[in-house]
Amino acid sequence: MIAFVFLLLALTSISAETEKVKASVKSGKTKFSCTFTLENDGKAVLMGDSKVVCTPNKPTKKKIKDFKLSTDTADYVLSFNINPEKLTKAAIELKTVKTVECASGFTRVCPSGANGACPDGMFNHCPYNGSPAAEADTWGCSCLQTYMLELDLQNGLSPLGECHGECICMSGNLEAIKKKQKTTFVGAYPTMPSYCEEAATGQKQTGTFVAGNTNNPSNK
Repeated sequence: MIAFVFLLLALTSISAETEKVKASVKSGKTKFSCTFTLENDGKAVLMGDSKVVCTPNKPTKKKIKDFKLSTDTADYVLSFNINPEKLTKAAIELKTVKTVECASGFTRVCPSGANGACPDGMFNHCPYNGSPAAEADTWGCSCLQTYMLELDLQNGLSPLGECHGECICMSGNLEAIKKKQKTTFVGAYPTMPSYCEEAATGQKQTGTFVAGNTNNPSNK
């Protein structure tokens, strides 16, 4: 009997998969930072093994219904309470996913999920001090050169190009680069370059440039 129970537990642990996802959740005027630990058996979310933890701890007794969360592997619809936290309902729809494996010197970059959600082991980067969109992006993950990603992170730019303002997810081991001290001759990019707006609208814009940036016409 003991051997049978052990075998049953082993099979359960093998078949279940767990995702840990961070997302911003707004209730009224309050924005919460929530971490979801979601375990599924391939068909449904295992409520007893899943949880949500949110900060700050006030206001209390907030209820969230049908919150949509998207990851590399699944789309979730979640209902839960905040302060105290309790996951009350969860639905899952698995995606057909082909994992992107990057060669040495390259780093995996993926679209941002709804409200900035990223797969486990990745973090959200928003260029030009932007904020995550409420809806998930749908382009496929890719591998970009790590060194170039590091330079873009330091300058607050998007690795997808200067005229891209959408948030992205990238490997968590690059997050420390954002805290690296910049050299005195390199300035951050607080806003998207004016020529991006001109290309999108067809109207000439008044650009804001930072000393040291190579996109400043006065420096050419």
